[in-house]
Amino acid sequence: MSLHSEFARFAATHTLPADVAIGLSGGADSLALVHAALHHSCHVHAIVVDHQLQADSASVARAAADRARALGATAEIRTVTVAGDGEGPARHARYLALGHAAAGRPLLVAHTASDAAEGLLLGLTRGSGLDSLAGMPSVTTDHPAVDAGAAWLGRPLLRCSRTDTQDHCRRAGLEWWDDPHNADPRFTRSRIRTDLIPQMRNALGEHITDNMARTTRLLRDDADALDTVATTALTGLTEVASNNKEAPALGEKTALNCAKLSQHPAAIRRRIYQRWLADIAGELTSTHLLGIDALVERWKGQGGVAIPWGPQCPTMNEKRHTHRLVVRRKDGQLQLAAVAAVAKDNRAKLSKQLREEERDH
Repeated sequence: MSLHSEFARFAATHTLPADVAIGLSGGADSLALVHAALHHSCHVHAIVVDHQLQADSASVARAAADRARALGATAEIRTVTVAGDGEGPARHARYLALGHAAAGRPLLVAHTASDAAEGLLLGLTRGSGLDSLAGMPSVTTDHPAVDAGAAWLGRPLLRCSRTDTQDHCRRAGLEWWDDPHNADPRFTRSRIRTDLIPQMRNALGEHITDNMARTTRLLRDDADALDTVATTALTGLTEVASNNKEAPALGEKTALNCAKLSQHPAAIRRRIYQRWLADIAGELTSTHLLGIDALVERWKGQGGVAIPWGPQCPTMNEKRHTHRLVVRRKDGQLQLAAVAAVAKDNRAKLSKQLREEERDH
C-alpha cells in the first residue's frame, strides 16, 4: 500500500494543519511517516524520546534526529527516566514527553496495521473485552499525550503494514534503526511478532495480519457506537448523592440511580461506569467493573468495591495515601466514598460496618 496515498487520505479526512509533530524512534515506521509528511508539504517537528534503557540510546536518538533534519524536518531529543519495568512505564513516559514537546500541535505516531494485529492477539491472550480488541482510533483527544500538551493524537498509517513502511524507506533510500527490544523474548508482544505471527502466516496464509487488522477496525466502529450510547445514557442516570459527605472532596461527583442502570444491557452499564469514574479513578480492570455491576444487578447488601485513585484528582492528594477510593451502594444509588485504610486485623470489623451503612432501607 502507498504511504503517500494513505497520508493524503488521512490529511484530507482530518483537515491536518501544516505544522505537525511526529514521534520518531528511528525505526522504519516512524521514519517513513516523517518522509511522507514532508512530501505532503507539512512542517514537521520530529520528537525523539531517549528512554535510557539501552547502553547506546543517546547515540541512537542523535542519529534519528539527524536523519529527520537531513530530510528537512526540525528535531529535538527528549530524555526521560522510566519509572518501573516493562512496556507500560516506558510508554507512559514516552507519551508525556511527546505531548509536552508537541506544544499545541497535532502529534502523529506511526502505528501500523501490523501493530493492530499484534494488539488483537495480545488482547485475546488476556481475555479482554471489546475495548482491548478494537483497533486504535485514527484520531483521538482522549490520550496522555493530549493531556500533556498535544492538540490531538493521530495515526495516519493504520492501514499500512510494517512491510509497507520498510519498502517505502528502501525506495526513498532511508536507513532505519531496528530496535533490539522488538525481538526480545522477554516481552509478550515481541514473541507474538517474531514467533506466533510467522507460524500463523504459514498455517493460515500471508494475508492473516491484514485480516486481523481489518477486524480491529470493524471492532473499533462497534466500540465507538457503544461509547456514544453510554455517554448519552449517563446524563439520564446521574443524581445528587444522598448524605454523601465525601462528595465535595471527591470533586462533587454525582451518584448513579441503580434502578435506571438495571434497564441498560451489561455492555452499556460497564461503559457508563467508566465514564462516570473517568475524572477521578485510575485504570479500571474487568474485575473492578464486574464488582461494581454486582452492586447493581446482584445486590445482597455487600460492601463497596475499591478502585484505584487516578492521577487527575488533586483535591484528594492528602487522602489518597491514607484512604481507599470506593464505589458503594447506598439508598438505591452508586456513590463514591473515600474510606480510611485500616490495619489487616480491623478489616473484618470495617467490612461489617460498611455493609450495615450501605444496606438499602
